[in-house]
Amino acid sequence: MTPPDHDPEATPKDVPPPGREARRLLGMLLIASATALALGCLLRQPTMMGANDISRWCTVWSLLERGTYVIDECPWHAETQDKVQIPAIPERIGPDGEPVKHYYSSKPALLPTLMAGILYPVRAATGVPLDRVTLQQREPRWSQVPDPDNPGKVKGVLTTPDQPAKWPVYIFYFKPILILLNIVPFWGFLLLLSRLLDRHARTDWSWAYTLFAAAFGTFLLPYTQTLNNHTIAAFSAFFALYLFIRIWDDGAGRPWRFALLGLLAGFTATCELPALAFLAILGLLLIVRFPRPTLAWFTPAAIAPLVALMACQYAAFGAFKLAYEEFGTDAYMFEGSLWRTPMELDALNLPWTDPAEAERRGIVGESYATYLFHMTLGHHGFWSLSPIFLVAAFGLVGLLRRRGALSAVAWMNLALTIILLAFYTWNPKARNYGGSAQGLRWLFWLIPFWLLMLPPALDAIASRPWPRRLATLALFISVMSVGYAMRMPWTHPWIQDMMEHLGLYPLPR
Repeated sequence: MTPPDHDPEATPKDVPPPGREARRLLGMLLIASATALALGCLLRQPTMMGANDISRWCTVWSLLERGTYVIDECPWHAETQDKVQIPAIPERIGPDGEPVKHYYSSKPALLPTLMAGILYPVRAATGVPLDRVTLQQREPRWSQVPDPDNPGKVKGVLTTPDQPAKWPVYIFYFKPILILLNIVPFWGFLLLLSRLLDRHARTDWSWAYTLFAAAFGTFLLPYTQTLNNHTIAAFSAFFALYLFIRIWDDGAGRPWRFALLGLLAGFTATCELPALAFLAILGLLLIVRFPRPTLAWFTPAAIAPLVALMACQYAAFGAFKLAYEEFGTDAYMFEGSLWRTPMELDALNLPWTDPAEAERRGIVGESYATYLFHMTLGHHGFWSLSPIFLVAAFGLVGLLRRRGALSAVAWMNLALTIILLAFYTWNPKARNYGGSAQGLRWLFWLIPFWLLMLPPALDAIASRPWPRRLATLALFISVMSVGYAMRMPWTHPWIQDMMEHLGLYPLPR
C-alpha cells in the first residue's frame, strides 16, 4: 500500500531526469575506461620511445645531474637525432684551434625545464641519479640447441646468460611526469568536454558519439603514452577554449578566468609555435568585447609563458631564437647526423634544404598541391585518418551560418585550420609530415576545436538512419586509426604503410 503521506507525483530534487542520469552514467564509464586504457598503455610501454621524447629526457637529465642544458654526458643522447651541435657558450677554443662544440636538444627549452623543476625535490631527497641501473644476475636455465652429433636434432643444455637483467631507475622518475602531463589532463579534458556537451548536444546520439570520439577516436589517446608537446598543447588549448566559452557565451567573466585563459593560451603557444595565432585571435576577440579585464588580467598572464620560454632559450643557447631555426645548417649536420642522409619521409626535406644532395640521390620533392593533399586527405590526412572530422565539417558550416553558442569557436577553428595548413604547406623547413609519426601531429592541438563542431552536425542527422550509419562508419575508421597507433605512436599511419606495401608511394629506405 502507498503511505498516506506519499505523493506519487513528487520527484526528489536530487534525482536527475532519466535522460541526464543515463548521460551521467555513460559519461562516467567512457571517461573511466579511456583514462584507464591510456594509463595502462603508458605504464606498459617503454618510457623512452624514440628520438623525439629522448631528446627532451636528455635535457631533464642534464639539468638535474649536471646543472646545464648541454647533453654531451647524458647516457641516452646517442639514441636521439633531435639535437644540435653548436659552439660552447661562452665560446671557447680547443687545443686544435677550433671552437669547442656541445650537443643540445633541438626542442624548446621551457617544457624540459619545467619537468626538471618538478623532479628536483624528489631527486634531491632520494639522492639517486636518474641514470642509475640496478643489475640482477641471471640464474642458470635449460634451453635447446642444435645437436652437432645428430644433425636435425636438438639437445638440452644448462646455460647462464652473460648479460644481467637491467632495471633502470629513471622509470620511477619519468613515469609520474608522464602521468601528470598526459593522463591527468586527458581525464580533465574528457570531463569538461562532457559538461560542454550537456549544454550544446541536443540529442543523446550526438552527446554519446562526440564523447566516444573524444575518448577513443583521436590521436590524443595513443600519444598520451609518450612525452611530446602535441598532447600537452592540445589539452592546454582545450582548457583555454573551455574558459573562453564560459566567458564569451555564458558571460562568466571573473578576473581569474581571464588570467587563467591568458596563461593557458600563452603556454599553448610555447608548446606549438603556430598557436601564437590562437593567442592573437583570443586577444583580439576579448579586447573588443571586454577591454578592461583583457588588458588587466588576460594580457599579462598570456605574456608570462612566452617570457619564460625566451628566458629558458637564452639560458640554454645564449640567444632567444629556437634551435629549429638552425635546420639545414652545420648545427644539424654534425658527424653521424641522420640529416646528412635522411631516409623515408625525412628525405622529402632534401630538395628544400640541400638541392645538390637531393639531385645526387635522385630524390624529388613533392609539389605544394601534393603535400597539401596528403596533409588533409592523403596518407597523413587530418580528415582521412580521422573521418569523424569530415562529419564535424558539416557542423562547422552550420555554426558559421548562424549566430549563437559556439559560433565564435567555429570561426576561430576555421581561421586556425587555414593558417596552419598554409604555414606547413609553404614552410621549407617542414616538408616531412612530421616524420615518423602516426597522424599529422602538427595539427593535434586543433583536435578539441574540431570535436566541438560535431554536436550540431550529429543533432541534424539524429533521426536519419543512413547519415547516422555513415557517421558510425567514420567513427569506426577513426578508432581503427587510433588502434593502429597504440602499439607505437612514432611510426607511420596505416594509409602510408598500405601505400608503400602496394608500391604506390615509394620512399628511400
